[in-house]
Amino acid sequence: MERRKFLQKTGLALGAASILPSFVSGQSQALSLNNWAQIREQFVLTKDRIHMAQMLLASHPAPVREAIEKHRRQFEENSVEYWESNFMTAEEIVKKAAASYLKCDPEEIALTDSTTMGLATLYCGLKLKEGDEILTTTHDHYSTEKSLEYAAQKNKASIKRITLFDDPALVEVDAIVEKLTKAIKPNTRIIAVTWVHSSTGVKLPIREMTAAVKRINTQRDENTRIYFCVDGVHGFGIEDITMEELGCDFFAAGTHKWAFGPRGTGILWGKKDAWNMITPSIPSFGLPYGVWLGLVPEEQVTFAHHLTPGGFHSFEHRWSLNTAFDFLQQIGKSKIQARTYELNTMLKNGLKEIGHVKLHTPMDPKLSCAINTFEVAGMAPELVIEKLYKKKIVGSTTPYREVYARLTPCIINNEEEVKTCLTAIENIRT
Repeated sequence: MERRKFLQKTGLALGAASILPSFVSGQSQALSLNNWAQIREQFVLTKDRIHMAQMLLASHPAPVREAIEKHRRQFEENSVEYWESNFMTAEEIVKKAAASYLKCDPEEIALTDSTTMGLATLYCGLKLKEGDEILTTTHDHYSTEKSLEYAAQKNKASIKRITLFDDPALVEVDAIVEKLTKAIKPNTRIIAVTWVHSSTGVKLPIREMTAAVKRINTQRDENTRIYFCVDGVHGFGIEDITMEELGCDFFAAGTHKWAFGPRGTGILWGKKDAWNMITPSIPSFGLPYGVWLGLVPEEQVTFAHHLTPGGFHSFEHRWSLNTAFDFLQQIGKSKIQARTYELNTMLKNGLKEIGHVKLHTPMDPKLSCAINTFEVAGMAPELVIEKLYKKKIVGSTTPYREVYARLTPCIINNEEEVKTCLTAIENIRT
């Protein structure tokens, strides 16, 4: 589609070629990322606190901050022309960076503002009918539960919630897979799960679960096929894995947590052979707009175009997301995973040795990632976090019906900070 014609049709053309150049994005400039101390220097996080809650909302590394500022300045100086110069290409650059990180097709990636937006877009867009069943768990976050409820209200599908484990610290791969497969019925069409539970730190064995579902699908036709959907936000940015390896059909994740992306950004990935199962809920301002204008053939429009919500966004943030993926790639996915496992294993080993602490997160990195939940005997979780904060340690509590204290080391942390946390918890008093 020719850009000028599109702009003229939409009444956006300014009558002359834009005087502002389109931004060009490649790999971020070479950074000094030879050790973890240098990586920590990319963040302006205060040095007088130990930050153990970045899983909620992360600080931006230098390349992301610089990209946001560049776009912000251009928008402030000449917002309409800068947007016109870039709106048809900027998001393509972001999708390509995300696809490079995930080793998938860029057209399988829609851009969202958060995990919640991605989940709502996914579940409320599923082509379900009365009698179809959605199989989910009792371990999922509010955003998943409510999105599924809204979807079921619209399409009259039913929801069944199962418990995959009783004690999170003692979970086993085979037991989880068995409980899931036994719960699948002939009318089950959707499986909706969370990769890493922010309530307990359990990381579900998604690869083994999807493999089991694929075996069941070999006995089904397209009209009864099961689609496997994942809220992946608390593994995304840590785990060295691709979408093909994970094996699911749909995957939603915010990118402003472990991936250190701009605040208010996220992705929704859809496997090509699953695209026909979902209908958009929010009109796109990309190629579908061109179809509406009669400028673009419908067959050119993909999942990425249809499922990226239209409207005006915080473009200085969205258009900077590619720099976050570049940053992660420069460090190396395998290095990030290894370092994250190292720090979290160190923390869990230490918590396990403290007599008045009960650790709820599995020790095995195959079943946990970077969220560690625990209780201190005789002390409310909120008070535990308050006492840690007085020691300059920033933790959090789990926003669920059952509340635990939570610490989440990542690549901005180091061994000394983990040791300081353990000493503070060991010496904590009611």
